[in-house]
Amino acid sequence: SDAIHKAGLRRKQGRAAEERRSILKAYTDLLQSSLTPSSGGTDADITVIEFYDYQCAPCRASYPELQQVRATDPGIRYVYGQLPIYGSHSIMVARAAVAAHRQGLFEEFHRALMTTDSGLDMEVIFATAEKAGLDIEKLQTDMRDPLVHQYLEDIRALAEALDVRGTPSFIIGDAMLSGGVSAGDLRSELGRQRAQIELPPG
Repeated sequence: SDAIHKAGLRRKQGRAAEERRSILKAYTDLLQSSLTPSSGGTDADITVIEFYDYQCAPCRASYPELQQVRATDPGIRYVYGQLPIYGSHSIMVARAAVAAHRQGLFEEFHRALMTTDSGLDMEVIFATAEKAGLDIEKLQTDMRDPLVHQYLEDIRALAEALDVRGTPSFIIGDAMLSGGVSAGDLRSELGRQRAQIELPPG
């Protein structure tokens, strides 16, 4: 019957949420690594992790929606998870994003990439970096840094552990939304997560 099916579904979702919570806990160090771009304080009540690729059209389409939510909801810690899945330029630009973060200009570089209409190649990546005010020589050195390469492998491992199958994917508290999202989608999930925090588990 429908009620039984719904109860089963709820249990399954509950188990998935529980699993996500324990995976996120296991990866706390990675999520708080100095290589992980994030905004909002660690005292925020909800953490949102976005797994994205700079060449992914739905990621770009979701960008203004996310900005809208972030501008009006200060209680979010926002974590940027690089998940380059569209080939070598995606990998290069993910490295460049982590390198930009090392220079303290991640947000500027990220915004420029998320609002560009052109395809990405090395020329576009470096021109965009220059426009964002980055030191290109230092950027190139950091892009070659084995620590940066290892870091991107670790983020990919986290995405795989969370069963992220494509970009964009959003981990909001202990829930997962896959595919492009609207500001409304995000707000309603944030509301659900906050209601959960306020209710003692039981």
